Amino acid sequence: MTDLTDPLDANCFIVGKNQRNRYPVGAVDHVRHVNALFNRNGESCRALYEELCEPSPTRKNTDRLSGKLKAAGARVLETNVICFSSPMSSDLTRIQKQKGSAIFEWLLARLQPKVIIVHGEGAARALSKVATGKAIIIRMPSLAPPAYQKWHFESEKIMNETVSAATAALA
Repeated sequence: MTDLTDPLDANCFIVGKNQRNRYPVGAVDHVRHVNALFNRNGESCRALYEELCEPSPTRKNTDRLSGKLKAAGARVLETNVICFSSPMSSDLTRIQKQKGSAIFEWLLARLQPKVIIVHGEGAARALSKVATGKAIIIRMPSLAPPAYQKWHFESEKIMNETVSAATAALA
């Protein structure tokens, strides 16, 4: 997810393992879907997401981090190491993982962000198997429950430290 009209402008990725929410293929035609992905022609990625999905606790935490990064001047794109929806990453089949990983690798190769913020141990392990070019990798604890509950009392501090590290790397 991004509010950029051109994803090539992104200089910072926030990366999780895989997304939870999905919507039926027939819910949106291809043209509207692409317009929403690129925030054009009156559509936005955020508006489509909110229309079709109930925001998860992870989404709320990711929005907080993304907002802090944008306020510091980063141009953020939120994605996942495995671009394939499932309630839990353990629910994914081998084929789904391969297809979802191929999408992420394509995105990474085309956009070449300067900074990748990866949240969660599973996402960090999966990212370590991918060629990330010259991107600076910043690891942080998971933004997804239940892992988030272990560090939520420090979330403001950890998010601020992450933003500081990203801002320094982007300078």
